[in-house]
Amino acid sequence: MYKQITIKTLDKQGVKHACIARELSCHRNTVTNILKKEKLTEKQTRVKPSIFAAFDTRIEEYLDKKVANLRIYEILKEEYGVQSTYVNLCKYIQKHFPKHIEAYGVQVTLPGEVAEIDFGYLGMLPGPLNTLVKTYGLAVVLGYSRLDYYAIVYDQRLETLCRELTDAFSYFGGVPRRLKVDNMKTAVLKNQHYDLTLNQDFLEFASHYGTVVIPCTPYSPEQKGKVEGAIKYLQINFIAGRTFQDGADLKKQAREWMEEYANQRIHGTTRKVPMQVFLAEEKEKLQALPLEEFSFFNRGIRTVAPNCHIHFENNYYSVPAFLVGKEVTIRWNEHLVRIIYQGEQIALHHKVTVTIGNFVTQRNHLPDYKIYSQTEYQARYETKMADIGEWAHQYFTMLLEQKENYWFRTVRGILGLKEIYGREAVNLSLKRAMYYQAADIVTIKHILEKNLYLLEIEPIMGKTSDDNDDNSMNRSLGYYEGVSS
Repeated sequence: MYKQITIKTLDKQGVKHACIARELSCHRNTVTNILKKEKLTEKQTRVKPSIFAAFDTRIEEYLDKKVANLRIYEILKEEYGVQSTYVNLCKYIQKHFPKHIEAYGVQVTLPGEVAEIDFGYLGMLPGPLNTLVKTYGLAVVLGYSRLDYYAIVYDQRLETLCRELTDAFSYFGGVPRRLKVDNMKTAVLKNQHYDLTLNQDFLEFASHYGTVVIPCTPYSPEQKGKVEGAIKYLQINFIAGRTFQDGADLKKQAREWMEEYANQRIHGTTRKVPMQVFLAEEKEKLQALPLEEFSFFNRGIRTVAPNCHIHFENNYYSVPAFLVGKEVTIRWNEHLVRIIYQGEQIALHHKVTVTIGNFVTQRNHLPDYKIYSQTEYQARYETKMADIGEWAHQYFTMLLEQKENYWFRTVRGILGLKEIYGREAVNLSLKRAMYYQAADIVTIKHILEKNLYLLEIEPIMGKTSDDNDDNSMNRSLGYYEGVSS
């Protein structure tokens, strides 16, 4: 427009066309064409179709299939021989296929109703060991007052999230009724349409504090816009332009910035000071803190061994016998070991931390035939031997003296012989065996097979040598031929 008006003005002043063209750095034909026009045009443009116009249908199909712009450019170049640049294609798509901008409503929350939480990457900053490590910021924002809580962390583990949320609730002096989270793996395991799976530990944490977890729809950051803005605010207003000596200095500065600046400023949306709104309208609406803090338990999976124990950190903890061979969930902290099966706690033990190789056993976890201590085990078999007869009972006493640690093998054998030969025969056989101090099951079985328990007991001959003593014993027990039954 400027050039057209200037040309007409200079022409009226009698300036030659060549001089006008030279002064305005344009061609003489341009001057002539403008002077021929009766009306001035806002803008002189050439109507020339884009080289991509012929492929509008194909481009639209690719965009509907979520094909990247770069791949569309490669296809047009390879298959159709289009000679243009990738930048020109992007400009064409932006102009002729603009993205639909979805409208959103303002989310209004009541005092004490919702807190939004999220992690955000802050960069490589000084860590606990004063080395540069990946550093994250955790922001917790009360939806009504916009009061912020910020924490500097070095991982996004569940234990870290629970610890910092506990500090946030303490800073607020209460607990909101709902926690709005995005699809962070720490809290949400799966969020697909109607298939929602939350981390069990995080659910227990929320239940302990009496709050409800509300996950956002995937790829919908606008549903937690307040905390999204808080993370950006932390990045550009606190991290940017500051230096930190070490990890402790970073956390100290962050705390001071949060308390003295971030929560004392006039908020850009509400145009109010968050701390003032919180104290006046929201604090009393928060739920009261529980009497005890949440005790975080780590999680693992173990298989119950045949001895009714699970192995954990080089020690062994008992589990009810019906779970042998099955997988159980083990939960532990510094002091306790919890064992859970199908969502129910079935065992609780104090954690052994001083020594290793220990068996921590609850007697009621073992089956009936396993719960006897050495004394009870001995008493149980003594009763069974006494039930055979008086001589069997005395023989049992003799076995305890001769075979303190191995008596049960002989006793089990005797109980087996009782089932074959009967109580009376076994009782008399044990009388004979006891007289000759025979403490092995082979000898007792020989006496029963040969009916030697029916013979009179022959006194042991005088000892002249060890060999003669053995021969006398063998003759009395019937080990030589010629001894009839």
